[in-house]
Amino acid sequence: MPDRGRTLRRGRVSRAARRSPSDSLQRRLYAQRERDANARAIAFVDAGGEIRWRTWRELFEGATGYAHWLAEAGLRPGDVAVLAVPSDEACARALMGALLVGAVPLLVAPPAFQDASSHLLQVLVRTSRRARARIALVPAGTAGLVAPHRRPRTRLLTLPEHGVAPSADPLPVVQPPTERIGAMQLTSGTTGFPRICVWKHRGILAALDGMRGAMKLSSRDVCFNWTPLHHDMGLVNNFFLCLASGVPVVMARPQDFIRRPALWLRGLSETHSTVTWSPNFGFVVATKRIRDDELEGVRLDEVRGFYNAAERIHLDSLQNFYKRFAPLGVRQEALKTNFGCAENAGGATFSAPDGMYVHELVDRALLHEKGVARPVTGGEESGAVPVVGVGRPAPGIRVAVFSSAGRRLRDGHVGELALDTPSRMVGYLRQRRETRRALSRKWLRTGDLAYVRGREVFWVGRRRERITVRGRKFDPSDFEQILFGIPGLRTGCFAAFGIDDETCGTQRLVIVAEVQEAAADGARGLLEQIRERVSLQLGVGADEVVLVKSGTLTKTSSGKRRHRFFHQAYLDGSLRAHTLPLGS
Repeated sequence: MPDRGRTLRRGRVSRAARRSPSDSLQRRLYAQRERDANARAIAFVDAGGEIRWRTWRELFEGATGYAHWLAEAGLRPGDVAVLAVPSDEACARALMGALLVGAVPLLVAPPAFQDASSHLLQVLVRTSRRARARIALVPAGTAGLVAPHRRPRTRLLTLPEHGVAPSADPLPVVQPPTERIGAMQLTSGTTGFPRICVWKHRGILAALDGMRGAMKLSSRDVCFNWTPLHHDMGLVNNFFLCLASGVPVVMARPQDFIRRPALWLRGLSETHSTVTWSPNFGFVVATKRIRDDELEGVRLDEVRGFYNAAERIHLDSLQNFYKRFAPLGVRQEALKTNFGCAENAGGATFSAPDGMYVHELVDRALLHEKGVARPVTGGEESGAVPVVGVGRPAPGIRVAVFSSAGRRLRDGHVGELALDTPSRMVGYLRQRRETRRALSRKWLRTGDLAYVRGREVFWVGRRRERITVRGRKFDPSDFEQILFGIPGLRTGCFAAFGIDDETCGTQRLVIVAEVQEAAADGARGLLEQIRERVSLQLGVGADEVVLVKSGTLTKTSSGKRRHRFFHQAYLDGSLRAHTLPLGS
């Protein structure tokens, strides 16, 4: 067994890895198996909370079975394999199998069967075409939907009913050069149709080295993850990072967390996990929906890092999570923040591993109208707004904030966040114009609005989603915390956007919110609550509130809200079919 206390730092190993032209993700995975084939590698949690551990030998044998199966279907080294299956053990084995073949994996959210989720089917079809995939692995029930739209050279595969049997038959060892393409990842698609980010092994390994350093990850850690593998948080920040570092990782299915949020905290306790990840809404769901009787025997003292990332981080969400679960051992200093994007493999900024996350109160009007974050004293009632920092740059990464004219801005001034990073993408696949916009010399332009205070980065929104109402600017996420507090609305399921109104010379604010099925009869009361709370808390009137049926506001393949997509659906009238009647 390796020394359980050894810290995996950016030291001699990572420097040697950067010098080696043959270093690759596959090489690091093989190295972990050779170090101790009988050590715990990965665990899978079923819907009932049962945890099944797999050793490195078992993980490789399961993946080898899939590798043989994929190779027999025609997958070869360098081919693209699109995996659009649920994020479970079969998906993990297929992903590992594609890597063992030497193929380039590209994970896509599996299309669902509801009409409202047809967007995911379009994403799968267009992604497979653009990537010129050799293999597309899809759920059995969707193969007939995908087949008419596939490339002739893309072979559709569906998982056998009981999966693919493990195999101990040896495979040729494939270790691609570090400059070879190692994986691809979809962007979130919040501001348009998802693009395909291309990562070389060099960039992926730089990301893993940087994250290990930023998190002070060691072989003593255990990581628990419920985010999907088709999201870079699940794929890179958990699956790749842990397996390539020899850190045991526990994988739960996202749908099981949504149905039973207590599975997350019980799993952390039972596996003695020390690190875990979730978007902000996961902290809200856990705080509101987990019952006390579901937490009997749960202790969270060993968790040193609850990482909040992937969407706007709300101070109330962190504070409420701490207050609710502090009796179980949650410590304030264990609450962490992070920023990342698909264009930069893995996380880019992290809060201090040994300290508190950072937040500050700034003047709301000055922030939104002038783009200046001026710290103020007093509470939110005095016109201040809390902004949570997303951390400091990981080792090897530098950050800067630029104006729309390309001028580098001083601390406290809002502009587009840019990264100088060794883990950035090569580019968007077959989209040269978009690549040139994103990669400006040494800088990766993220499209995110932020400001810097010292070394701390503060995220405030997406550049292309800003709403301007009578001179005041808002980000859609400004409305999120307000809607969280209204019973009867589906948690986190909303869209907010501005509609240009030439008559008034400004934008009209439109809020679209999903209503729980049980609360549909009270739609008119919910509408009035939304108007009242938005007016009282943000000082702006919602020109129109649209309430829609449960399941309407589907998210992106990475779980983010599609404000621009539903903006267009509002304009073309396609939302009307899902609108709830308000009654008398």
